[in-house]
Amino acid sequence: MARNRTLTKADFVEVATKYVDENGLNALTMRVLGDLLGVDATACYRHFRSKGALLAAMVDALFLAILEAVPNSGSPRERIEAQMMASRREMVAHPQLAAAIAVSEGDTPAALVLMKSAIANLEALGLSGENLVQGYQTIESYAIGSAIFDLSRAPENMEIRRARYRLLENPAFDVAAKTVKSTSDVTENAYRVGMKALIDYVETLAD
Repeated sequence: MARNRTLTKADFVEVATKYVDENGLNALTMRVLGDLLGVDATACYRHFRSKGALLAAMVDALFLAILEAVPNSGSPRERIEAQMMASRREMVAHPQLAAAIAVSEGDTPAALVLMKSAIANLEALGLSGENLVQGYQTIESYAIGSAIFDLSRAPENMEIRRARYRLLENPAFDVAAKTVKSTSDVTENAYRVGMKALIDYVETLAD
């Protein structure tokens, strides 16, 4: 990166995210990040007290991108679907960060805004009390949990799933197992189908 201005916290997060996308979380260190930005590793610590804090900022940037992708228009159900699909797209785009959500240090203000938005949409659907809590957690567990499972071992994740399909020796899976893309297409379609069925259930929790 050209050093023609003072580096910001966002610069560190952007470069770190790109590096992790290409090399994985374990490869990222403050020294590596400093080298990528042309600064000493100590410069990283001026913005982040630890690698964990850096990771939390990267996760927060992912949640912010999700927020920015969700329209304010539409019915509560349409907004919930849009939020869940935006979450999926961002995690597919940054699979290494999907698993990091579960171990983030929690300093993620954008995540809090996203949670409050989802809860407001559920309240608009008519959920309250324990059913509101259950509905929210059902949606969160599906959106994030399925991504962590589907994207683990990326970029080899779909090849691994394809190999499992082939081992079944079941003709019904022949098309899904034909290529990595066909396996990925089945996976993403399954997410959409499951999402709609899950929201159907959540709507039954309305008062």
